[in-house]
Amino acid sequence: ARAIRATRRKDRLSIMVLNKTKDGRPGMSVTQVLLLANLIVMSLSSYRYLKSAINDGTSVVQGEEASRLPPSDLEDRINSSSSTEVAAVSITSDHPPEVEHHIPAEVNRRSSSLLKGPVIADTPPGGIGQLHSGGAYFVKPREGERDFYETAKTTATDKVTAPNALGPCLKSGSCTRPGCVREACRPWGHHYDTIYQQRLGPYSRDDTAPFQFLEVGFYNGAGYDTYRKFMPNAEAHSIEIACLPKGPREEGKWPWGNFAEKNPRYQQYLDEDRLHCGDGNDVNYLNEVWTTSMNRVGAPPLRVVVDDGAHIAEHMAQTVFFWFPRIEPRGILIVEDIQPIQEANPFRAQFLPQIMKDLHYCGDPKQNEDDVCFPTLWKLLASIHCELHICVFERSDEPAIKDLSLEDSKSPKNALDLKQCKSMMNGHR
Repeated sequence: ARAIRATRRKDRLSIMVLNKTKDGRPGMSVTQVLLLANLIVMSLSSYRYLKSAINDGTSVVQGEEASRLPPSDLEDRINSSSSTEVAAVSITSDHPPEVEHHIPAEVNRRSSSLLKGPVIADTPPGGIGQLHSGGAYFVKPREGERDFYETAKTTATDKVTAPNALGPCLKSGSCTRPGCVREACRPWGHHYDTIYQQRLGPYSRDDTAPFQFLEVGFYNGAGYDTYRKFMPNAEAHSIEIACLPKGPREEGKWPWGNFAEKNPRYQQYLDEDRLHCGDGNDVNYLNEVWTTSMNRVGAPPLRVVVDDGAHIAEHMAQTVFFWFPRIEPRGILIVEDIQPIQEANPFRAQFLPQIMKDLHYCGDPKQNEDDVCFPTLWKLLASIHCELHICVFERSDEPAIKDLSLEDSKSPKNALDLKQCKSMMNGHR
């Protein structure tokens, strides 16, 4: 029999042929070997394509937090959305400790030789990034900053997997969402490394003053571990619903399994009062976390909040209305997973147009009549920076409102219905 060893190298299949059997008899010809290899590859590609086609149209759960779903549903949807085999990735850095995460093999193949190889195109003078040989664009860390992409690779978070997964999935036809017209949307994972390097890079420096960071949506902690490692001077907090006591939701409990306890430092984070178990959409619970664990005497200022929770528009909006006023001047609030899926669509199509309109509000009586859509937010808003499926809301120089009432901390009735804001109505000038 003949020995054939197939190895992946920069998405090319290399066939290493042993020309003779152990007893010295001649093996198959090179042509026969190549035909056999092609047959194997074509069979695998056909299987992946059919599997992707069957799963096309299935709502895909992404991000480290999908704890609104029962674990069986979550695993089924993740498995059905991935048309590639699954490979184990071990974390070998000293923070966090060694743990295995399972991610699609096309992501596991990501390597510095592929993406962080030779630079083939610099941006024009004043640009912020480089195009590398793997076809991915990277933002260059400024002096003294950590590299978010390299940090995220050690934790198996999905925040940076898409740039590398794109090329292989286009070539093999194994993309998670092959029907997307926009190719950047086809692979598993996200392209968040560019925006995170730009906006969180300054917080990653060793000389950054201590500050508070909050993540809404811990899930299994891969994202949280990334932030904690990338920003070592942050007092990092996270909120997760799945670590509530097991029981019916109508009793304020969680019946579908504790995803958070899969993280090897789960108990440590609880003991440190950094992981908070509760509903990130419940204003009363958010206020409890804020008043008892974060807004304490001598605590560092809150400067960064990230929503990577249920990816439900109502929850995403509530994160903005509760936390944005409490962030210090020039701090930022980031909302992930603003992709066109049913659960998140109202945030993208109803909330964003209103807050973008408020960003440019002047209220000049000499101009045509105008109103703000979100009275509790517009003065606090300095800028909005969006990239694919993620937006950053920057605080103005207005002081943080640490004692904002619970009523003003709730999403208003027009948050996800722009027709209820007069300024957004047809014919309004």
